[in-house]
Amino acid sequence: MELLWVGLLSAAALAFVAYPLVSPKRHLYFVDDMLGGGEQKKLAYLYSRRGVVYDNIRDLDNEFQMGKLSEEDHRRLRDGLMAEAAAVVRAIDEAHVRREIEEMIERDARARRKIT
Repeated sequence: MELLWVGLLSAAALAFVAYPLVSPKRHLYFVDDMLGGGEQKKLAYLYSRRGVVYDNIRDLDNEFQMGKLSEEDHRRLRDGLMAEAAAVVRAIDEAHVRREIEEMIERDARARRKIT
């Protein structure tokens, strides 16, 4: 009888741990799917990501100045981080342009409703 309870408890614990891996809502954890959660969420993520990349560049430069990295490693790593920063800034700009276009469309639609 005790073995049965231990088995049931173990199965319940395994199900509890494995559920997030097989849950249909697991896609909510991925950045690409955040678009469905709203543009504001995506912008907040992008601003946060930009800050992290800038901090990484600053840390990398400090480590190079302290002599912990060779010039070649510093250049290679810095180029990669700069490319990532450029991609994030580009995504932020695109999101702002998209928002401005949507606002212009909304203003135009409101103006047309008032005319008619």
